[in-house]
Amino acid sequence: MNSHDRHNAIDIQGEDQSYSLSELQEICRLEQHRIIELIEYEVIVAESEDSNRFSYVQLNRLKTACRLQRDLEINTPGVALALDLLDTIEQLKNDIGLLRRIHDS
Repeated sequence: MNSHDRHNAIDIQGEDQSYSLSELQEICRLEQHRIIELIEYEVIVAESEDSNRFSYVQLNRLKTACRLQRDLEINTPGVALALDLLDTIEQLKNDIGLLRRIHDS
């Protein structure tokens, strides 16, 4: 299995899967120090304090962070802020949907 096939195999394992730091490196093609920096800024968070395992949600956050850095040339603190704002927007959309369902009932 070549590295591209391995990357796709790891990437499609699904939402119940957790990923090690080395798997994140391979999937996102990042050096370890870049991922550590994103962890320090809480862009991604391990499943527990004493774990170096990351959920599927965190993998997707890491991919988004990589795109923001690559495509928009945003630095790490800016990426952390952008993802926090995107999370807030998503939560507000969910809240609005809930309020609409309650109002329509």
